[in-house]
Amino acid sequence: MKYPTIALTLVALAATQSPTAMAQDASARARDIFAKADTNQDGALSLEEWKAAGRRERGFSMIDADRDGKLTPEELRAAAAKYGK
Repeated sequence: MKYPTIALTLVALAATQSPTAMAQDASARARDIFAKADTNQDGALSLEEWKAAGRRERGFSMIDADRDGKLTPEELRAAAAKYGK
């Protein structure tokens, strides 16, 4: 009985957030994940950083639009918009 109560609470909390607030939360989470993966703090992800974060090399090559061997936040946003994630 404990789990349905938790689920209902989460649904109620989500329902009280505006779409803008939910988008801001998702954006903040994405920035945090990127910052943790960017171990050398250069503002981009190398293939090594990408793979160390548990991602596949194929995904890296799909997202690296300018083929410079680095993924920028802009490239990640463009890929998310293109691939719907």
